[in-house]
Amino acid sequence: NLKYQTLLDSVQGRGPSLAFLPYVSNPELEGCIVTWDFFEALHSRSYTHIMKNVYADPSEVFDTILNDEEIIKRAISVTENYDRFSQLAEDYFVKGKGDIKEVKRALYLAMINVNILEGLRFYVSFACTFAFGELKLMEGSAKIISLIARDEATHLNLTTHVIKNWQQGDDKDFTKIIKECDSQVYEMYKTCVEEEKAWAHHLMKDGSIIGLNEKLLGNYVEFIANKRLKALGYKPIFDTPSTQNPLP
Repeated sequence: NLKYQTLLDSVQGRGPSLAFLPYVSNPELEGCIVTWDFFEALHSRSYTHIMKNVYADPSEVFDTILNDEEIIKRAISVTENYDRFSQLAEDYFVKGKGDIKEVKRALYLAMINVNILEGLRFYVSFACTFAFGELKLMEGSAKIISLIARDEATHLNLTTHVIKNWQQGDDKDFTKIIKECDSQVYEMYKTCVEEEKAWAHHLMKDGSIIGLNEKLLGNYVEFIANKRLKALGYKPIFDTPSTQNPLP
């Protein structure tokens, strides 16, 4: 879990500034993104701090992050929309090639992708850490992760606010793009939920821990995904048995 979170927050420690910041014209949003990047770097440092206190030689852990197939499988879907937007934006604004509507489409999907990352992708990992904390194990880590979870909720709020702003219809291109991207957005959520369930299966392959198991984590991910979709004005699509949070 810590290896995976380290990798993702390393991406997020650079991603918003590298991808979005060059094209931001609103100074308040610019300030938000700079602060956002700072906190993501702090999160990555926090995971490093935890691992240095758990392992006698943490370099053995850090050096194997990119060798872990399960982690890499999940990381690919996180970075592809960032990469696509960055490439199309550079082509259009720097090289004078391409179509502004395609740049906006890539921007919308990249922001949806980040919204999913901040609001859904960390939650299986978080649940495991909090379960340890409730069992009076690694309570310091649970405290650190609880502060990180608070930050991620703030970043989720920020990306939700940006997306809802685009949905208000001030930009005709975005109005059309958002309608055209409905199926892609749902597909991105389905992919994330399947990847999180697969991760829960991977984590629990040698047995569950007290108060937490693979089925419970699957229900939790579906519950959170439906909640995130509704917050963006989309229909909930997961037939979870939980109408209330299964891991309150």
